[in-house]
Amino acid sequence: MSVFERYINEQDYPDLNSEKAVEHLSGAVRINTTSYMDTSIIDFSQLDLLHQKLREWYPAIMEKGDVQKIGYSILIRIEGSDSSLRPALFMAHQDVVPVVKGTENDWIHGPFSGDVSDGYIWGRGTLDIKNMLIGEMESVEYLLEHGKQFRRTVYLAFGQDEEVQGTGARAIASYLKEQGIELEFLLDEGGSLSSGDVYGTDIGIMNVGIYEKGYADLKITAESYGGHSSNPFSGTSLGHLAKAIAAIVDHPFENVLPECAKETLRTLQPYMTREPLRTWASDISRYENEIIEYYLSRRELNNQIHTTIAPTMITEGSQAGNVMPQKMEAVINFRLSPQDTDASVLEDCRKLAGGLDCEYIVANEASRQSRFDTPGFSALRDVLTHYFKDVAVVPSVNTGATDARSYEGVCDCCMRFGPFMEESEIKITGVHGTNERISIRAYLQGIRVLIRLIEQTC
Repeated sequence: MSVFERYINEQDYPDLNSEKAVEHLSGAVRINTTSYMDTSIIDFSQLDLLHQKLREWYPAIMEKGDVQKIGYSILIRIEGSDSSLRPALFMAHQDVVPVVKGTENDWIHGPFSGDVSDGYIWGRGTLDIKNMLIGEMESVEYLLEHGKQFRRTVYLAFGQDEEVQGTGARAIASYLKEQGIELEFLLDEGGSLSSGDVYGTDIGIMNVGIYEKGYADLKITAESYGGHSSNPFSGTSLGHLAKAIAAIVDHPFENVLPECAKETLRTLQPYMTREPLRTWASDISRYENEIIEYYLSRRELNNQIHTTIAPTMITEGSQAGNVMPQKMEAVINFRLSPQDTDASVLEDCRKLAGGLDCEYIVANEASRQSRFDTPGFSALRDVLTHYFKDVAVVPSVNTGATDARSYEGVCDCCMRFGPFMEESEIKITGVHGTNERISIRAYLQGIRVLIRLIEQTC
């Protein structure tokens, strides 16, 4: 079943000004808010321009909300009438990734054209993630224009540099913590709609990310005297490096079935038709070892239960087949599960590397696993099943990094799910890729999800 075949209740909010919503996303895409690790080459005037446009486009939010700039990040507070309710936060980021040099002419419509053509809005940020930023603003503006009074305080938070450093989100989160704010839930980008085939069911699966795996790049260095290959008495640096890589790869980390995977199995079990998984999912504690073996056997599932090990880089060896290289380096990438720390991974690798030097280039651990037994998660599930048929909403691990992890100190229900359900081939090639675009239909359905979610919870 295609994504659009799952769409239902598209007639909701018939007075939603879809032309204005499309115009605003198109206008936001035309503003080049590309971020770089080297902040000296960022054009901050483009962020200023985006802020100006938000003020022009959303007068009700500007009138009712308290708008605060933290650096170039934005935090908007719309006061609720019931101070006993913890606030909700809806977030996105303003920045986009660069267009790969040399691919500019491969775009059907320019990467910052914001063109509206063939049923799509085109350009960098339409999927990642100005669609969510503008969609959240459209949703709140719609409710305020219709005289809705929020009982729960609503925050809108838009970081400036999620794609590179995430300093904006950390600054906003620090500010909220200093103010003593504790959130009921937050919604950020992430998640996915996937086929249930791997679980033996025809139902679609909406995966709401409740935590992110950690990330580490480990550099291993091997040195030797080099020289003529006719006398490799002590081995070669390349040989020692190869042994170290093989030893690390051949010693996988512990497999643990996380709580979100268990909840997924419990949710999907009534829809399963394939044995023995259907029986195993009916008694997870009894069949946990069998389930883990099943996860290990499936490409779509195996990375959910352990820290993954992927050798990705190795420096060039000698320039001739009869010359031994002197210094060799390799990089192994790890995606850390919550049961492993960066310190424990480094310790294990040093033991296995045979005395070779091991050090991190970059490392961070998995985020905290958020709660999903919460009113926020329940409300998101209800809203998604209102707008998409034949789907089950389940908690899952988010494979990419988001700004949401910065808010763990003020929120125990961090949900990562962008409700803009686009056809898979568009998403796979478009996110960070050439010809990024979103269909108008997917964009508007995502706005309906957001309006209803805010209406139901706030």
